[in-house]
Amino acid sequence: MTDSPTADETTPAATDSPTGTATGDGHGHSHGNETEGENGSSTNGTDGANGKLTVVVAGNEVPLQEQSQSEGSSFYIDEDDPHTWHGSTSGQTLAEALSTLGIDAGPQELSYDGETYTESTEGTGIYVRVNGEEVDPTQYELSDGDEIWVTVETADMDVETPGEYIKADQQHIHGPITFEVEGEELDFSEDRYQTNHQLFHFEGGHAEPWHAHSWSMTLEWAMNSLDGINVTENSVTYDGTTYDGSDSDTTVTIEVNGESVDPSEYYLKDGDNVNIVVETE
Repeated sequence: MTDSPTADETTPAATDSPTGTATGDGHGHSHGNETEGENGSSTNGTDGANGKLTVVVAGNEVPLQEQSQSEGSSFYIDEDDPHTWHGSTSGQTLAEALSTLGIDAGPQELSYDGETYTESTEGTGIYVRVNGEEVDPTQYELSDGDEIWVTVETADMDVETPGEYIKADQQHIHGPITFEVEGEELDFSEDRYQTNHQLFHFEGGHAEPWHAHSWSMTLEWAMNSLDGINVTENSVTYDGTTYDGSDSDTTVTIEVNGESVDPSEYYLKDGDNVNIVVETE
């Protein structure tokens, strides 16, 4: 179910302030997965790597700590942080790591808790992303600092939008954006977008990336939380003017990663490149 942001929801955004030495994620954002030793090298929970991991299957977040093997295993979840993973095996693939949590992931299918999901099923999407990039879990080898999102969406999943708030110091999602109206690109570094809703905002004086603090937020909800903007499947309203794509002289493009989407149905994922363009004759 999708709800529009209300006035009492527009709490100023909390700034993401990861602690410790960080590894870049390609979004101009940092990962707070490591601390520095006396010699400046990173120190992790094991002699290998660590990072962040969230798995959401059919609208339900997988309780990774409950699925995890014990500390010191080849891959396990930190007992103090349900989203921090530790890996001690060099060359370990993401699929091998996930299998220790009872999750079998392939290039186009995923099995968990007795259910198998395949991308060939209508309405089902499987997204495996590391640091915002789509990967084949059977081929990708884990690296220190990796932020991993595994998401399975189904046609009949029932989730609330915008979803539960993810704290600023926890793993959340980011991506680039272009919003252009009649040849002019909107500058999201403006103050009114920097102090937006705590669930969706821009920060640090930067026009990108966007920050979403929920894994069940639609593109429509995110954009409609911004001051002066309203987006539907075929229209864009900006600063009081509505541009309707059904008008013969107006073209409205709403894309994510180069593909047209219905913003009321598309859930944002880490690394998504959002492109919203309005053209008039």
